[in-house]
This record gives sequence, structure tokens and C-alpha cells, in this order.
Amino acid sequence: MKLIPIFGEKLYAIQYPENEEDILSYLFKTWNDPEYLESFFEQNKKDLIGGYYHGYSVFGAIFKTYELAEDLEKRLMDLAYQERKDGEIGLNALFKPLYNIQSHIHTLNESKAQEYWLRIYALRIESDIYVITGGTIKLTKRMEDRSHTERELHNIGRCKAFLIEQGVVDNEGLIEIIQNR
Repeated sequence: MKLIPIFGEKLYAIQYPENEEDILSYLFKTWNDPEYLESFFEQNKKDLIGGYYHGYSVFGAIFKTYELAEDLEKRLMDLAYQERKDGEIGLNALFKPLYNIQSHIHTLNESKAQEYWLRIYALRIESDIYVITGGTIKLTKRMEDRSHTERELHNIGRCKAFLIEQGVVDNEGLIEIIQNR
């Protein structure tokens, strides 16, 4: 695994050994790929039509995903460069704890950014500093309900273990690992 800086010293993304690009680039590429989206929504048609976000046809969902991906990417970039928004600092306005019932922030806190059914998963290093671990289209309430969302839980854990193994528990550790690659 490698850490790839995305926006200065605020946002990083994991590049998995099996991928040629960092996970954030991969996500936005797939969320704008009509063949990928058609295949995904056909495979998950039951969830799309009768589930958590019911009422979309496959083609309606494809076009909705294009819009959502564009909005999410713009918000991510804006907040990475912005100091304050809605009373919060930068990326903290977008990323929230992964589990809605969580009340405390921990080191390497599991986090999510969401735009309707799109999710970007990350580990919070410090306030306003995140490492993207993956993302998906989430059509069900619980991540454990589908293999593609459950895989993202696995990836978060995999990345957390990698960062701990590398001694990354704060921004200084992140900078050190980036400089020594």
C-alpha cells in the first residue's frame, strides 16, 4: 500500500497494490463510467427499486450518480482548500464518524463523507486531515448487508492496520511516511 497526497497536507488516498491509481481517483472514474454503473445498478436492482433509496430506474440511477459524483468531488475540493464552512473547519464539515451513534473522536477514527448514496470512507488522522480508504454506492441501511459495502469495512480495517504498522498516528507521521517513500 502507498499513501498518495491529494490536497497538500490535508487529504491523502491509499493506493492499493492491486490498483494502478489511488482509490479516490478510481472512485470518481467508476462513478462516471456508464458501463460500470449500469452493471452495478442491474446487479443491485432489488435494492435500487425497493430499498433504502427506492424509486429509481437503472438509467435514472446512472444519471443521478453522475450528478452526485460531480457535487461530491466539488465539495471535497472546496473544503480541502477552505478554512471555514458552516462553523466547522475544512474537511471536518464533510467527513463524519462512520457510525452515526459514535460520540467520541479517536485516533484513526473511521469516517465517511456522503452524497445521497455515494460514500467515501476515510481515516481521520487529526482535525481536518484524512486518508481516503475507499468508497462505494450504498443502497442499503447497513454496510454488512451487501458484499461490496462489507468489503469497504474490511478495507478501512486493512488501512488502519497499515498506518499503525507505519507508525502513523498524527500528521507528523503522515508527512514522514510521504517524505520517505
